[in-house]
Amino acid sequence: MKVTKQLLLTSLGFVTLSWGAVTQIQGIPRAIAQTQIPMRLQHAEGTYTLTVSETNTTKSAYGGQLRLYDVHIAKMFEVTYSDCQEIPNAGGRTWYYRAGNGKIDMGQFRINCQLASDIANTYALGKPERTAIEYSQGEAGRPISRTRSIPILDITGNKIQRWTNFVQGFRPQSANSEGGNSRSSISFPVREIVSQIEGKTRVPIFLPSQLPFSEKIYLKNRVETNGYSVEMGHIPNCSSTPCYIGSISAERGGEPAQAPPRGFRSEFKTIQLAGRTQGVFSNGCGAYCTALVEWQYQGVLYRVTMKNGREETLVQIANSAIEGGPR
Repeated sequence: MKVTKQLLLTSLGFVTLSWGAVTQIQGIPRAIAQTQIPMRLQHAEGTYTLTVSETNTTKSAYGGQLRLYDVHIAKMFEVTYSDCQEIPNAGGRTWYYRAGNGKIDMGQFRINCQLASDIANTYALGKPERTAIEYSQGEAGRPISRTRSIPILDITGNKIQRWTNFVQGFRPQSANSEGGNSRSSISFPVREIVSQIEGKTRVPIFLPSQLPFSEKIYLKNRVETNGYSVEMGHIPNCSSTPCYIGSISAERGGEPAQAPPRGFRSEFKTIQLAGRTQGVFSNGCGAYCTALVEWQYQGVLYRVTMKNGREETLVQIANSAIEGGPR
């Protein structure tokens, strides 16, 4: 019975601001004795911000199948469910997910009370954990820290694979849009990028004039005779998936995206872009969802790619590039 209780605690992380030791239980594969995974929870007017220090949220949380990303999403559901139980007509919660101590925007998630209840009923709830949350007082003063006792989801055994499958399909809203509508836009440094690319490639250069983002982004490019790529990141010289936002690329003779095999978790369709240009929208999900819009011009494949991107956002960028014409 003692071991059973320990296993029940392996599902999700205790919220703390300092790292806790993880001890393997002898004789029980992939089980851990305690679940302390550090994260910071901040509440303000029906929204939460979940911030973690890691830049790679795809690594294993406990040495098994569950990734840190899976655990973080689960914590959002646990807290939302608890709020919905305590507060009549709560409706749900909006979550802002930040990695790298807040430098990496992982997206915006909306969890309504019905979905939170469905998840709680599907996976069942385990022993409550002490969860520290900072509550904003607005102009009334500094945030107040409150420790709540919130039951954790029982994600153990064969439920682990079910949970990871669910998380792959639980897509965030675009990190830079709300409800599909761009909050604002920033100018793309066309002249600067063109000066770095032209003369080094033999393909027509298409770049957007505006990007539908509200935050500062960092660019780096790669140029070849048959194409180019301008990558967008949350930090300078981004070289890993967590800080990656997306890219704008061109490749002569590039291979177009193909419709996925039947049963694969993805979306694929033909779309109409600016100037009566026929394009393709594709979105596939693994550790993250990767969406793209592509079109062809004079034998060159042009593509806008974005992590956790929405179709509307990618179409805006593609249309801006097409309307700008060859630079």
